Amino acid sequence: MAEPALSVVVASVNGMPYLGECLASLQANAPEAEVVVADWTDEATRREVRERWPQVRLLSFDRPMAVPELRAEGIAAAQAPYVAVIEDHCLVPPDWSRRILEAHRAGHAVVGGSIRNAATGRTRDWAAFLCEYSEHMEPAPAGEVPTLPGMNVSYDRRALEALAELLREGRWETDLHPQLLRAGYALYSDPAIAIEHAKDFGLREFLSQRYHYARSYAGMRNESLGGRGRFLHLVGSPLLVPVLYRRIARNVLRRQEHRRELAQATPLILLYLGVWTVGEAVGYAFGGGRSLLKVR
Repeated sequence: MAEPALSVVVASVNGMPYLGECLASLQANAPEAEVVVADWTDEATRREVRERWPQVRLLSFDRPMAVPELRAEGIAAAQAPYVAVIEDHCLVPPDWSRRILEAHRAGHAVVGGSIRNAATGRTRDWAAFLCEYSEHMEPAPAGEVPTLPGMNVSYDRRALEALAELLREGRWETDLHPQLLRAGYALYSDPAIAIEHAKDFGLREFLSQRYHYARSYAGMRNESLGGRGRFLHLVGSPLLVPVLYRRIARNVLRRQEHRRELAQATPLILLYLGVWTVGEAVGYAFGGGRSLLKVR
């Protein structure tokens, strides 16, 4: 059997049924890829993976681990020359892996694409999606871009070597991708490399996620900001609500789709952004605490 050209790393923090649906989509639509699952959920989840998908390389961890740490472990275990990163609530459509390989073989070291919302039944689903992924919603730009999503991105081995230290530190793509740009790598976007976001967040769950993600994000920035920088970001954090909402609205309006969903979701979006602001303020004031481990 030929060695796989593409490894797909799945950070597993949500367990079943999300992980099962993700693996089923990979089995159906990217059967040639090596799949590496880095999981810290529970033994029942891991047992089901072993039974239903014996071909998956399963990395099991008994201690709580953050999503970036799981990604790093999966990347370290991956064996193919190209390594794609997704999350356990993602579904890959047909041609996803083929488009990634075509982009790499055309000379692009780092490739990514669109995020499609597959959880559309409730206004809260759209509010959560737009808060997280409006910048990368379908259709993504084509060509070289300043940012790529962290859960629909693929790297060649040269790019991964340039990220080795940051991966060991458990950094998010908000640190990884600027490092690649500084090192001279271009970020290439193909809007046809689309992935489906298929998680239905409950209201309380997403409020918690916004808080912990924001606090962990601010906590990670503290060392580079210094005392004065932390203070300025702390006192300026209330300004984030209008700034971030304007960014979300711009991302939606320029695509000329989902305007109705944006309007309906705006009250919830503003609530989520307010909680994000609180999380960042706490992170700048007191550090990230254990919030990173609670991000799903």
